[in-house]
Amino acid sequence: MTDLRKKTSLQPSEKEAGSTKEQKEKETAQAAEPEAAPEPQVGQEEKIAVDEVVSLREQLKQEQDKSKDHLNKLLYAQADFENYRKRLEQEVDSRIDAGKARLLRDMLTIVDELELALKAAKIAESGSAVSEGLEIVLKKFRDLLASEGLSKIEAIGKKFDPAVHEAVERVPSDDEEGTVLEEIRQGFTLKGRLVRPSIVKIAVPQIAEQVNREHVECGRS
Repeated sequence: MTDLRKKTSLQPSEKEAGSTKEQKEKETAQAAEPEAAPEPQVGQEEKIAVDEVVSLREQLKQEQDKSKDHLNKLLYAQADFENYRKRLEQEVDSRIDAGKARLLRDMLTIVDELELALKAAKIAESGSAVSEGLEIVLKKFRDLLASEGLSKIEAIGKKFDPAVHEAVERVPSDDEEGTVLEEIRQGFTLKGRLVRPSIVKIAVPQIAEQVNREHVECGRS
């Protein structure tokens, strides 16, 4: 009976000892295991990457806008320079044409005098040789003027144009009023620029001219 009690009293102690031993082994095993690394915060890293991409895109857009602005300024400057160059060329050409027009106008005076001399030589009986020489000189002058761009203004038979014609006399005629009947002095243009106007006589209705004359005579009386 006594042995049975001893045996019974020993059983709980052995269980406790076994339990303690297992717990120690478990703790030792846990201590030997490496600590697990913390799981990365995937969502936060993705947000950072997205923000960086957005920032880079914004910087790229700003640089592109700057490039476009610089390109536009360059194009405007180039266009302004081209316009300035054209204006300068036009101004130079205009001054050259103006100087040439003055020279040609002076030469036309010589032509006028030669033509008068030619008419006088043709009237004279012994002026055939002189007239032939004058005609040659006149032809050379006219060719020279034409080579410089001088153009004769059409006058006779044309409608009077105050921009290129200068009327010095009105002649009663059955022609349409304002028609140029006679050219006293030739007019010329140089590349569309008036060098000198044509001096002309123009037609007016005969009745109107008669009334004007009667009115003038009455005024004198």
